[in-house]
Amino acid sequence: MDREQAVKVIKEIFEQCRYLEGRSIELLPPKDNDSLSNTFQVHIQVSGDTEPFLVACIENIAERHNLATKQVDGYLIVYKPYPNTKK
Repeated sequence: MDREQAVKVIKEIFEQCRYLEGRSIELLPPKDNDSLSNTFQVHIQVSGDTEPFLVACIENIAERHNLATKQVDGYLIVYKPYPNTKK
């Protein structure tokens, strides 16, 4: 996703999802060697199983934007998958 879409996704997450206070939210620039995507990514700190409503809310927003999500090391990553890959 480009920067403009990433910022739009972050704004929607803030507007629609609860329990974000005190969480780390990062917008990471594209990397050529990233295994998930070579476009902008949004990384949101989550505690795994303790926050199913927050994770579900973020996943719904990502899906509406044709983006994928993946939990890695305490973060939920929102990204645009490579073409022809499964989410």
